[in-house]
Amino acid sequence: MRRLHWRLYLTIVGTLVAFAFSAAFMWHIVAWPQGAAWSIETATHLSASMLDEVREPALDQTVVEALARQLHADVVLLDTNGASPPISHGRSFVPDHERRGEVGWQYSDGRSYAVKLADGRMLIVRPRYKFLLHGLHMVLFLGALAAILALMVYPIARGITARLERLKKGVSSFGAGDLGARVAVEGRDEVAALATSFNDSAARIEQLVRANQMLLANCSHELRTPLSRMRLAIERLSRNGHGADPQASAELARNIAELDVLIGELLLTSRLDAARRLERVERVDLLALAAEEAAHFDREVTGEPVTLDGDPLLLRRLIRNLLENARTHAGGASDIRVTRSESGAWIHVDDSGPGIPDNDRERIFEPFYRRRDAAQSTGAGLGLAIVRQIARVHGGDVMCTPRDGGGSRFTVTLPAAQSDEQGSHPPQGR
Repeated sequence: MRRLHWRLYLTIVGTLVAFAFSAAFMWHIVAWPQGAAWSIETATHLSASMLDEVREPALDQTVVEALARQLHADVVLLDTNGASPPISHGRSFVPDHERRGEVGWQYSDGRSYAVKLADGRMLIVRPRYKFLLHGLHMVLFLGALAAILALMVYPIARGITARLERLKKGVSSFGAGDLGARVAVEGRDEVAALATSFNDSAARIEQLVRANQMLLANCSHELRTPLSRMRLAIERLSRNGHGADPQASAELARNIAELDVLIGELLLTSRLDAARRLERVERVDLLALAAEEAAHFDREVTGEPVTLDGDPLLLRRLIRNLLENARTHAGGASDIRVTRSESGAWIHVDDSGPGIPDNDRERIFEPFYRRRDAAQSTGAGLGLAIVRQIARVHGGDVMCTPRDGGGSRFTVTLPAAQSDEQGSHPPQGR
């Protein structure tokens, strides 16, 4: 199989060669006869002027020989009165005596040129090769130009295909299981854009595979804990022959509920992870929706009305998970606000808890991540991961920042409805 850079290079070189021969052929047909004729006319007139100015018989033969060599032609200096023998150089030819007195292109062959001198003599020039050498010079020039361009084009063609080869190696490595394989982005052309697209796609696939691997690795452990507690509760019920133990029954019910919630979160995070767009989109008043959810936690929401296009059930889940996270780890939310931004809306949920270290502010949004130094260890670690998934599927995101005075601030950014033309006001920091 022929290598791509050779195919590209030969295509370019073939195009150059075809152009050179085409240009030479067209020039041979159209341009060079007239140009050659002008050259012969100019040289002949100059020689005739020299013969008129310097009338020395010794100079006549020198001028005729020089003109013949310069034009690659047969030259004859003819005395029209017949008093002197003709002076010639090259192959002799017999002019047409009936047209001796005329100047310009003449005679039966149509390619002899005659100039009449002041003393009545005729200087006649007949090219030997029908201007072939004049056309050959142009062919050689174009051929040399094509060869130079061919030498210059090869490194370019090789450089383009070399980047494609490196891209092919990266794709092969990624397909072989190396999820961390990436290719260098070189240049700003289509090959560089292709490399960028591959890197972005590879990063996304790696993220999905890693998330799936983490989900599979942690799912069994997270499900096994409540199931073990349920097993122990059932054993206690079995040992009690006089009836069910109320405490054991309550524990069993709690574990079943916890297992049900965990399964529901797993299903939701899997669905959001695979979602490309929202399945249901409605016009939502974000302030009213946040106030309804905050009422379940005995909290109030401040801010201004903002209209969004989104899934109300998912947005409710987003706010609920933020409030539940604040209640579990920080004693509850201290402030809940909805504010307008330049591109949409911000939801701020502040708490007065112990705060989150800098190196954990991104990791808390990973599935099943639990801080080792956290006082509370309840939950499966999916609440904040679901918050980020819901925000991103709506075209936004979520971040955690330290709050002035202690605690943490969770900020969710969401795009406004397309028809929402109300002004934007940046949020005021606390």
